[in-house]
Amino acid sequence: MAYRSKYTGRYSGLGAMVSAPWLQARCVAAADEIGVAAQAVSPVGDPTEDAHPGLYKASFSVVPIAKSVRFRGRPRRRHGARLINSASHAWRVEHGDGRVPRYAPMQTAIDAVKAIYG
Repeated sequence: MAYRSKYTGRYSGLGAMVSAPWLQARCVAAADEIGVAAQAVSPVGDPTEDAHPGLYKASFSVVPIAKSVRFRGRPRRRHGARLINSASHAWRVEHGDGRVPRYAPMQTAIDAVKAIYG
């Protein structure tokens, strides 16, 4: 006879974990790893044609965030990190438009890091 395991989560314990400062350090480390992978696949323009070659590749930064999320009617503080590219043409490089092809370096980097860790 097979037995089913039962799991009953404790919201207070999970909430304490996702609001702990050590989790933010892990999130920043993960965002850094994705940033390195994104820089590796970022396009660099030809210096004879591009006024700012390598600007997109050099514009990645990781920003730690603390967000207020409502749970059961009360705001709860949650830590995390955000990978940002501050180049003015970052959206065009990621998504493409009629003039710029879709390179999608951030999505490629996320997929590569997901493949490593499963």
